Formats: sequence, C-alpha cells, structure tokens
Amino acid sequence: MVIAIVRRIASGLLAVLLASLLAFAILEASPGDIVQTLLGDESTIEQQMTLRSELNLDQPFHVRFLTYLANLLQGDLGVSLINGRPVAEIIVHRFINTLLLTCLSTTLAVVVGFSLGAWSALHHKGLIDMAVIVLTALCLAIPSFGIAIFLTQIFSVHLKLLPVVGGGSLKHFILPCLSLAIPTAAVITRLVRARMLDEINKQYTLTARAKGLSNKQVWLRHIFPNALIPAVTMVGVQFGHLLGGAFVVETLFAWPGLGRLTVQAIFDQDYPVVLAAVILSALIFQVLNSMVDILHRQLDPLIREGD
Repeated sequence: MVIAIVRRIASGLLAVLLASLLAFAILEASPGDIVQTLLGDESTIEQQMTLRSELNLDQPFHVRFLTYLANLLQGDLGVSLINGRPVAEIIVHRFINTLLLTCLSTTLAVVVGFSLGAWSALHHKGLIDMAVIVLTALCLAIPSFGIAIFLTQIFSVHLKLLPVVGGGSLKHFILPCLSLAIPTAAVITRLVRARMLDEINKQYTLTARAKGLSNKQVWLRHIFPNALIPAVTMVGVQFGHLLGGAFVVETLFAWPGLGRLTVQAIFDQDYPVVLAAVILSALIFQVLNSMVDILHRQLDPLIREGD
C-alpha cells in the first residue's frame, strides 16, 4: 500500500512537471511580443532591451525554465506583468471562487446522478429508464457552454429571475453551477445505472437471492455498494476536470474565478499568471486523482490484495 502511494505521488509530480514544461513551451512559441505590448510602439530599442533583461527574456529557454522552477520551489510564482502584483496574491482569491463553484456543482451532480442512476436501474426497460436514457444522452450531447446559453435565455432573458454575470450573491451561483452540474450529473447517472445493472447478474447477487434475501436487501447490501466503487472514482475525476476546466462557463457568466482569470491573462500575454494557473490546475488534478486512487484501494479488496 505504501509503495503504491509513493509511486502515485511520484507519477503525479512528474505529470505536473511535464505540464509546466509544456505550458512554458507553448507560451514561448505563442505569437506576439510581451515587451512590445508593455512598452508600446513608440518605445526605443534601448528600452526594449532593458525590459527584456529585467524579465530574463534575453536568456535561453532552458535557463528561464529552470530559473522559474527554482523560484517555484521557493513559493515564488512571480509578478504579474500587467499590474505588478504578486501572482500568488491574484490567484488565491480567484481560486477560492472557483473552488466554491466547483464544490456546489459537484455536490448537485452527485445527488442528482446517483439518484437518477439508481432510479433508472430499478425501473430497467420501463418508461422511467427510457426517459432517463434520453435525457442524459441529450445533456451529454450539448456542451456546457450550450447549456449555459440555454439557461441564460430562459432564466435571465425571458423570466428575468437570475443575474447573467458577476458574483457576490447566492443568485450568481445558480446559473454557472447548473451549467457545470448538468453534464456531470448525466455522466454519473449513466455510470451508476450501467454498474448497477451489471451487478444484478453477478454470481454473488444470484446467491444472495437464492439464500432468501428480499429484493430490497439485495440492492442495499450488495448491488448498490459494489456499484459505488467506479462511481466514486468518476466523481473524483469529474471534480478535477471541473476545478481546472471551468474556463468557458466562468467567462460566459463573468464569474470571478481562476478560469476567467486565465483566459484574460492569455489575452493580455500575462505569462506568469498563465503559468501559475496551469501548474495549480495540474497539481490539484493530480492530488485529486491520488486521493481517488487511495480511496478506490480502500473500497475494493481486490486492488488491496494485488498491492
């Protein structure tokens, strides 16, 4: 068990390192000149050279990357090129907003997904099951930004019940939360339904029925607990995706989160902010994956025996 955890942590750190290297390389190859953007078209060659030296842009790629990693290990994420504020100070507040939005979205998706999945499996091949299949297929076919636009048209434009952009109140949470939760709930619903139906025909289920257990006891003691294992893994993965990938939804609703900050930093060519956001997202995703793996090993005895 300990060896497996150490191996998982090492692979996670390697993935974060590769993600930072890839982000650094993409920003290096991106069009535009940040020095020209900061100083303007009327700047002199001397001014441009001075700023390049201050930003270490006159150094080779590998030197700048290793310098950045060294500063990162010391907790220094750099300074924003646009407003001069420490990047860590900028990101912390935005990350908290994204974390709140993601937690609410994931909680809603888990409650709805597990309930619909179990309900659909209990009514297999019935009208309820067919309705759930069609509904989840529709939710999966429409991207999150499409759902966001649809919800905005209904609740903001026509009914005028909810605000479209901004943050600060409970009403501002609702539309972004629903836009992220609906596709995730559809994924969880289909997974829970499929796993529960798969468990019905397993040998241990047939044995339990042969021993005289009621249908309710079979579902509560055997089918549902075993169907939870892959569903828990999926929830952890989806939470990581939502936490690091809510860029479009946050931008559409002008939600003051990490995704919107990253998009704006890309347009502004504020590379320290972009790098910090990418590394933070990769680190969080790896931490969540590691936690899910550990939880999966605790829930599934077959995996524990294989360690």
